[in-house]
Amino acid sequence: MDVFFQMKFAYCGKPDGLLSKRKKSPKTLNDDEILRQFDLLERITLPSLRDQSDPQFRLTLLCSARMPQEGREHLDWLLNHYLPGRSEAIFARPMIPGRVFRRQMQGLGRGDEPVIQTQICEGEGFGRNFVRRLREHGIESWAKLPCDGGAKAAKGTFMSFRRGLRLGMRGKAFVGLEPVTSPDMPFALSLVARPSSRYNPMLINADGLGHRFPHVGVMTQTLHCLRARNLGQTDKMLPPERRILSQAGAEFRVLRGGHRIECVEDQVLAKPVDVRLPKVMVG
Repeated sequence: MDVFFQMKFAYCGKPDGLLSKRKKSPKTLNDDEILRQFDLLERITLPSLRDQSDPQFRLTLLCSARMPQEGREHLDWLLNHYLPGRSEAIFARPMIPGRVFRRQMQGLGRGDEPVIQTQICEGEGFGRNFVRRLREHGIESWAKLPCDGGAKAAKGTFMSFRRGLRLGMRGKAFVGLEPVTSPDMPFALSLVARPSSRYNPMLINADGLGHRFPHVGVMTQTLHCLRARNLGQTDKMLPPERRILSQAGAEFRVLRGGHRIECVEDQVLAKPVDVRLPKVMVG
């Protein structure tokens, strides 16, 4: 089952911009914003995809047609450096991103074989075994769908990882790390469906998962997903346990270098209390 990663990068697309009800002026690409997104892409997202134990996947970046030429050239260099032959950038006018990716997927001519489309949010990275686990769960989720060609099979099913890591950043320094369960925006929201499906991970509201849209929440012991978050001067994160930081370093190479993440000793679980059941009188 083929895996396709899809990501918005420096893209002023609807419904996020270009126009809002309160302010009718167009949203422009700020130089500082572009540089910030480039930094996250180069330090977290692309290295995590390069380090995958299963390299059978493809990445597509959706970018604004108004991106400066210098930005385009640097983006092409990054993709050729980290994922040569497995990545591409699409430069498009403002549109709903999910529709752009849906049109691209439908135009690949891949027949009826199901594929996995996975959304990458800004500042996200994945553990080295993520693609392998994603494919395993995707095959399992597809196998559970009705095989009679009905409406459920035509829609496919959505899938996401329920647990992951939040990486705290202050400036360019990594200063915090904490496990997160069931965030507002699911980790690695994916669609397992045929390429002709009218759905896409960026075309739905995550609040409808499990209600309007079929959804499988994957719970794994290993934390395969990481999402960076910029911290303000007053924001604080609780230091992780040493074992959490050690496990994260084994999965994410970006955490093996220099960082300022402080950790605490592993918490010893309380000794279980013996439960004494009352004697049962047999008479």
